[in-house]
Amino acid sequence: MNRFAIAAVVAVALGGSAAVAVAEDAAGLKAQGQQVYEELCATCHGRYGRGDGPLAANLKAPLLDFTNSAWLAGRSDEAIAKGLESASHGPMTVATVLKPEVLQSTIGFIRTLSVPGKHVSVPAGRDIYAASCQGCHGVNGDGKGPVATYLDPPKPRDFTSPEFKIEGREDELVNFISLGAAKAMHGSPYMPEWATRLNPQQIRDTVEYMKTLKKTTP
Repeated sequence: MNRFAIAAVVAVALGGSAAVAVAEDAAGLKAQGQQVYEELCATCHGRYGRGDGPLAANLKAPLLDFTNSAWLAGRSDEAIAKGLESASHGPMTVATVLKPEVLQSTIGFIRTLSVPGKHVSVPAGRDIYAASCQGCHGVNGDGKGPVATYLDPPKPRDFTSPEFKIEGREDELVNFISLGAAKAMHGSPYMPEWATRLNPQQIRDTVEYMKTLKKTTP
């Protein structure tokens, strides 16, 4: 269990002001790890950790894909840190000059780039949703995006509705998004065929992000 997860468990157990302090510490660790990753790691490993950063093409060996949870499975933070610190040359030498706590928080952030048991990126899905979906479906996924007002029924789907289930239906939703509503199930003609614009990985990333959408209180 990484430090972010431990901090979350402790926060729940403590409650009250102590829980707030632990939660703030966890948020600080994540922010620190994210900053270090973006400044030192993303150039090679990419914004989402897929090993496709701007310098990746210039390197001899392919880089790890941190969105593939299989790489992290069974590896402790300590084992990862030891592997990085043992590098004697090359770009990863930067890990040897980081303070131990900074290296630890960076590893913790890298763990957030994947979903256990899957090969998807929630951050990538978030950005795709913002660029391609929220105009109709809304920032919160409630089907009340700025474009929805101008559309005839059926209105855009409310992803936050209790009746709308994603878990266990991922393949169905990937097919729906890929083909568009009209082809997939004779649905709304306003829902385009996204397979012409997005690749299968991007669509799966978007479906995974959709799971995080929650209805906001009025």
